[in-house]
Amino acid sequence: MRILVTGSSGRVGRNLVQDGLAQRHQVVAYDEAPPKEKLAMVKYLQGSILDRQDLSVAMEGAEAVIHLAGIPYDIPPLHHTFNVNVQGTYNALELAVEHGAKHFLHMSSIMAYGFGRNAAPRYLPVDEEHPALSVDTYGMGKRLTETLCKSFTEKYGLRTLCFRLTHFTSFSRPYPDSFPYQQREGIEALHQYIESRDFAALMEASLAALEIAHDVFLATAADSGHLRPTPEVIQQQHADAELRYSKLQDDSPFISMEKSQRLLGFVPRQSWRGLKLDGEGRLIRDAG
Repeated sequence: MRILVTGSSGRVGRNLVQDGLAQRHQVVAYDEAPPKEKLAMVKYLQGSILDRQDLSVAMEGAEAVIHLAGIPYDIPPLHHTFNVNVQGTYNALELAVEHGAKHFLHMSSIMAYGFGRNAAPRYLPVDEEHPALSVDTYGMGKRLTETLCKSFTEKYGLRTLCFRLTHFTSFSRPYPDSFPYQQREGIEALHQYIESRDFAALMEASLAALEIAHDVFLATAADSGHLRPTPEVIQQQHADAELRYSKLQDDSPFISMEKSQRLLGFVPRQSWRGLKLDGEGRLIRDAG
């Protein structure tokens, strides 16, 4: 399948391409920033998602779009963040329709919920039905782009799946984060994570689930990303949340992946547990 990956030079994009996507598909990588390293089988194009002409060239022949491009978090000026994330997504959706693409996999974010900012989880584990209440520019923009995707499915028949990513990380190569979480770290992602190889597998499962025209899915690991036991973290940081666990264990996740398992047949397999940690309780990764 010919796949356009927008935002291919970012942390998620470059790891996704390296972790199997380029080996299984014909990939066109599109980003404003040049790639740090290139794979021989990938076609690299440089441009902005706000530049419709450049984006249209990149979209030519694409059967699927994995839309990762955007500005992460509330980075000033906020009107620019909103424009890139919302207008840029609209451009990608519209051009996907114009070029006859069949699949549009859009990266939303756990930050659509507003956790750690203006909202707290009402129940645990959180699922896709939990209210998304973010009032920040980034989180609100993600809520709007999910609605855009649904509208393009209803109006044009473009297949759109949206994924509320938690913290993205990689265990198989150097990665610039402090993980697993300690204290109140990672609260905006509800102390969760998804490893690059699981994310790649989730994309493959989504491309194959043709019976789903549009839906929104959370994207996380099967266990918590916090160093401390889940019951302890709940007691200290989420004591007001209703508990809906069938069985609460030390490694229980704060987010449910039941919907992805049921509808996409996707089961996350990567976990930090059992890997080497340093003296400060941080993951030791392969040097390269």
